Amino acid sequence: MKDNLARAERLRLVDSARRAGEDAPTLCEGWNVRDLATHLVIRERHPRAAAGIFIPKFSDRLQAKEDEYTEMPFSRLLGLVAAPPKWTPGALPGVETVMNTTEFLVHHEDIRRAAIEWIPRQLSKAETVTVWAQTKVALLPFAGKAKGPVTIEAPSFGSRTAGKKGSGEATTITGAPLELLLYLMGRDDHALVDVH
Repeated sequence: MKDNLARAERLRLVDSARRAGEDAPTLCEGWNVRDLATHLVIRERHPRAAAGIFIPKFSDRLQAKEDEYTEMPFSRLLGLVAAPPKWTPGALPGVETVMNTTEFLVHHEDIRRAAIEWIPRQLSKAETVTVWAQTKVALLPFAGKAKGPVTIEAPSFGSRTAGKKGSGEATTITGAPLELLLYLMGRDDHALVDVH
């Protein structure tokens, strides 16, 4: 069975969350580590409530679930993050990679990089290949909002361009695949990239 980066990152995130503590800050504005863990549990176990993140008519349902998990002991909450339900869509072959790899990579870094001191992680070559694939997918919505074409360049992995060609100023973002992914997912102040 081949390595599953989504599963590995899930467990790494739980370990980092446990070490940071429930009240530690994250890069998600207004969220501490407990809030982030609650988000991950609701996203996976309560899809109708999770819709409240994007759809106002479900916001009451989302708030009710958030309130429910506020009282849960932190160790138990992290246990729910670590062990997804068997019926989640992510359990289907191939779906976990698409659904969870970027989610857990980015949120793991949200915990790590909110600390006063942190250093970039070195993922394995195989893991970095997976991250590069996820980064190329994340480029599409990012470039769709840009005024001109956007190129991402990852030394040793290649480059990819998307967006409106021939209109607006072109942007090139260079860095390791994980750093590019973080930048594209809105963590530009904490991503180690060059933008020109």
